[in-house]
Amino acid sequence: MDKKITIQDVADAAGVSKTTVSFILNGRDDLRISEQTKKKVWQVINMLNYRPNLYAKNLRGTKLNKVIGFFAGEDLTELEKLSFYCFFDMTAGILLRSGQRAQLLLNVDRFDDVDAIVAKDLPKSVFLALAECNYIPVIAGDCRIDDPIFYQVNLDYGSLKAQADAALPEGYLHVCIPPKDESLRVQLADVFPNIRFVETLADLKELSTQDILVTEPILQKLLNGTCGKLFYPEGLLDRQAGRILSCVSLAIDRESQEQHSFLVS
Repeated sequence: MDKKITIQDVADAAGVSKTTVSFILNGRDDLRISEQTKKKVWQVINMLNYRPNLYAKNLRGTKLNKVIGFFAGEDLTELEKLSFYCFFDMTAGILLRSGQRAQLLLNVDRFDDVDAIVAKDLPKSVFLALAECNYIPVIAGDCRIDDPIFYQVNLDYGSLKAQADAALPEGYLHVCIPPKDESLRVQLADVFPNIRFVETLADLKELSTQDILVTEPILQKLLNGTCGKLFYPEGLLDRQAGRILSCVSLAIDRESQEQHSFLVS
């Protein structure tokens, strides 16, 4: 049986006293504890999957209905905006049906009115800057963090290619909105030998009539009827949104989970 993580374990890993950890868990804003110390303690709590006792946990968030923030970054291209709001509308609907609420976040800042943040399609540096500002779970979507403190959910490019190869055996062009995470962009180009990154509606008009693979529902909608065969893995966005929201629940509840990185196809 795994050793139960205690408040002393958190204190030792963070290099502070048990009292300091307790004060932070109980939201004692009247005490002079530095923001850096608070951040470090919450990061250790996330990393160790420490679950505070019910009293301390409820002091941190007494709301029964959670509010999940969604952040997409700034200076989005035309298609990035359309893709993000497609994702936001879907996840907001899922949350609403479960008695929760989605909130749009527009800039890197500290957010005290949400219980967790979903950061979609960010450069790693921007994701980390957002996480530095907040002491709540921050979940990465379409961004490779590779840090056990954070959950990350990305697309399984290899599996998607296998599906497309079977659906479009004569060959195809993979049309997609370029990820802001440079490592994902490189991986995409490695997996798909014939790929076209698009950022504007005008870019779509330049495409030929060949068969096309897309992984964003908004591109499926915009390209439908304008090319040869069009393949979109049915339900891909639903599966990605579902996995991200399951990670949100695990992170908020501090459920012990060995796996923090997930691929969706």
